[in-house]
Amino acid sequence: MQTLMIILVMVTGILPLLQPGVAQAEAAPLAVDTARIDKFVEMMREKLDIPGVAVGIVQGDQTVYTKGYGISGPDGQPVTAQTPFILGSVSKSFTALAIMQLVEQGKIDLDAPVQHYLPDFELADKEASKTILVRHLLNQNSGLSTLHGRTAFTNTMPTIDALIHNLKDTPLTEAVGSKFQYSNFNYDILGGIIQAVSGKSYAKYIQDHVYSPLDMQNSFTSTPEAKLQGLATGYKSVFGFMVPFEQPDNQSMLASAYLISTAEDMNHYLIAQINGGRFHDVSVATAESVAKMHQPAIKDPTTDGSEYGMGWEIVNGIVQHAGDVESFHSDMKLDGDVGVVVLINAHDYLVRGYKLSMVADGILDIIHGREPIEDAGSVVGTHIIIDLACAAVAIMLGVSVFNLFKRKKSFRFTPLRTSVFAFCLLLFNIVLPITVLYGPSHIFAPWRVVVSFLPGVGHLVFVLSILSLGIGAAKLIVLVHNLRLHRMKGSGKTIAS
Repeated sequence: MQTLMIILVMVTGILPLLQPGVAQAEAAPLAVDTARIDKFVEMMREKLDIPGVAVGIVQGDQTVYTKGYGISGPDGQPVTAQTPFILGSVSKSFTALAIMQLVEQGKIDLDAPVQHYLPDFELADKEASKTILVRHLLNQNSGLSTLHGRTAFTNTMPTIDALIHNLKDTPLTEAVGSKFQYSNFNYDILGGIIQAVSGKSYAKYIQDHVYSPLDMQNSFTSTPEAKLQGLATGYKSVFGFMVPFEQPDNQSMLASAYLISTAEDMNHYLIAQINGGRFHDVSVATAESVAKMHQPAIKDPTTDGSEYGMGWEIVNGIVQHAGDVESFHSDMKLDGDVGVVVLINAHDYLVRGYKLSMVADGILDIIHGREPIEDAGSVVGTHIIIDLACAAVAIMLGVSVFNLFKRKKSFRFTPLRTSVFAFCLLLFNIVLPITVLYGPSHIFAPWRVVVSFLPGVGHLVFVLSILSLGIGAAKLIVLVHNLRLHRMKGSGKTIAS
């Protein structure tokens, strides 16, 4: 009998191990070559001329590495793992998590219309507004455009509710649910839904239901509060030189771009994302909810092979999201059971922009034993070319102004010269400046946003375009005046240059 009992215990203990799909081998501990990572990050920081970087690496449910590099601001304070940075669009994943928490509680239905939770929500197309679902906002296919989503960076709305109320004249550029268009407005509206359903402000909800349970002690929902705890100073490129700027507090875009955290705290967040919503003994979401957020839902036609889930982008099997605001950049990547976060207190949308993500990509390559891409091109050389081009245009316009006021020169008044003069006037003093002034505001963002994200060059281009139009108007007056004189004199053969 005893022998049978022993055999029975042995068999029942072994059977689960023999069943397919039940036993899972634990991932081998990550052997991180920290010296190599340090060398790579410092090298990229020097090549890209960025003031500070914070890095976090996790595997499974453990923090593997955190470190700060460089300085957090003009005072020379070193970046640490506890230095707060503005996250940019990484904030969208927090908003998606909050929505899924409320879905689990039965307070939100992903396939319910937005107006079910925000009865006053309305866009320019009133009928289409009724058909926008919560899921459309999460998947970025509501029909709201990227361009319109950038207008909120003007920071003219004091709250999320005010921003949503101000959308009444905003058009849809695609049919609802038909096409991916990355728009901040989608997640700003989700922030409003969170407030309406939970009865809390978005900031309070994130603090209570994400930051606190994940022990994110140095994460914030307002810039003034974060400044008291050492918020890094953001830097922008002005004609190629990194200059510190005071970052405004944009509460209206908190749900899409302006949450604040540290490398250390983001490690906790990534651990929860890797482990089905669990961080140690705390759960902020079910594994099913996390899987839905990470699941590809719609293709991004602007990139090669990229798809969007809910607050996360999926590229070649890596679940990730980047974040950008005026003077900060961030990246977070989930590759299997490995997570990487990189926070940078600088941005340069003209030259360094897309190169900043090379830091996170390189760290992931090193972790997997691959050679990181280190060739970032010549940042200085590119900016010199841009600056010289700007200087050349400014000099040419200066010469044009000088010529308007100097003593008139006479030259033979011929149909060919008149035609060339008129053509150059039309092209360089009317068509070109109008195209420059109209283009960015109707393709990228309003000029107020452009000059905020591209200080120096943005301001100069705007001023030179206005000046060119003014010179064109003056030249046109001179041309018309001389044509009249020519006709009056009958035999007159001169025109002022």
